Amino acid sequence: MDADRHNPRCAKAEKHRCVCSECGGSQHGVQGWLDLVNQDDAGRRGRRESLEGKLSWTPNRPRRLRMTRVNKEAATDLARVDIAEWLASPSPPHTGAEADEDHPSPAEQVAALAKEMARGAWREITPELYRAAADAQGVRRDLRHHGWCDLFIAMARVIEVTRRGFDSIPGQVKDMILRSPLQAGRPNVTEAVVGLIVDKAWRGFQVAAFSGVPLLDLISNEEALRALRILAVFICPAPAQHPAVRQHALTPLGEDATKILTDRTRARLAELFTDPPPDGVALAGG
Repeated sequence: MDADRHNPRCAKAEKHRCVCSECGGSQHGVQGWLDLVNQDDAGRRGRRESLEGKLSWTPNRPRRLRMTRVNKEAATDLARVDIAEWLASPSPPHTGAEADEDHPSPAEQVAALAKEMARGAWREITPELYRAAADAQGVRRDLRHHGWCDLFIAMARVIEVTRRGFDSIPGQVKDMILRSPLQAGRPNVTEAVVGLIVDKAWRGFQVAAFSGVPLLDLISNEEALRALRILAVFICPAPAQHPAVRQHALTPLGEDATKILTDRTRARLAELFTDPPPDGVALAGG
């Protein structure tokens, strides 16, 4: 199957599930959220108002959000609108990096990672799946079950604690994915398949090194972690059903010094979900 062929409805998906048989979830929703970044204020405001209109509340005072699937999906999508608005601002505040004309914007950083770590990696993975797995189509199907957001969350978590020991990062990421609570729902994504995907995505991360910044410096920079977390949120088919994305991407983005999520969004997420705060990473062999 041609790895470059892809259903545009998947790339711009708004529903909280992925049924695409072509990309294995590697392009789900990302382009749609990046397109929202490039829209004008009216377009993003319209998207926000549409999602706000889906929220339902209890009749009693003080009014509270109902604990419904629709509310949870709308709240996480409103968080994604917050991120799109932050990325669209003329010059989002930088932390840990000098702003200059040659330095890619946060939106360009996310787009670069999506290009190399998702689309580019999938293009290289596809022809090798038939050697790495007995059921290549089954792998495609299983990866739609939060395979890529699990990958980017694991990479961000391992990079955050490993930093300068970057040679060990791919192995630690593989171990974390294999230990993911969602891995049981991906029976065709074997250890060999996980190894293939992580290796290709890690190579994509290296290719996407911004402005030729050495890898050693890149993974020590908060911007790389921020971009990985945003990509995990954008590519996740259903953040309301993926605790790791909320705990290790949305929560750190909400706590980011640059105010990526609004206070209203953070309050709604805290009301609808009882996720623990981000924890450390128990690295294999450590």
